[in-house]
Amino acid sequence: MRNTARLPLFLAVALCTPACFPALLGVGAGLVISHDVLDNNTYVAHVNEGAALTWAIAKSSLTHQASSPITANDDLRTAKGKVDGATVTVSVETYDEVNCRLMVSAHKYGVNDGSAAEAILQDLLTDLNEARN
Repeated sequence: MRNTARLPLFLAVALCTPACFPALLGVGAGLVISHDVLDNNTYVAHVNEGAALTWAIAKSSLTHQASSPITANDDLRTAKGKVDGATVTVSVETYDEVNCRLMVSAHKYGVNDGSAAEAILQDLLTDLNEARN
């Protein structure tokens, strides 16, 4: 009887694991509000940081990860670059004064590359967390 009482708790933890992946890794403790994946394998993180700092760190991080110079539009806060053969697009959207949304998508051979987008998002969040501390 005791084990069945714990089952809902274990199921809740198991079901929440993919959405809480950055928090479970310890990446950005207190930094990432939520983490989503859109239908087109675009990885989205709602970040507890202003858009200006997030954009500066995201652009710098993509520059270091890219194999060639990136193309950035500071007005739209969007950057594109090549990382490990995939064309990566990073964008930062203002959510409110304190929060923003960081979105990463990747395409390789004309197909969405979700694993590359997820890895790049994790690197961006790690860099943002290091800059914040």
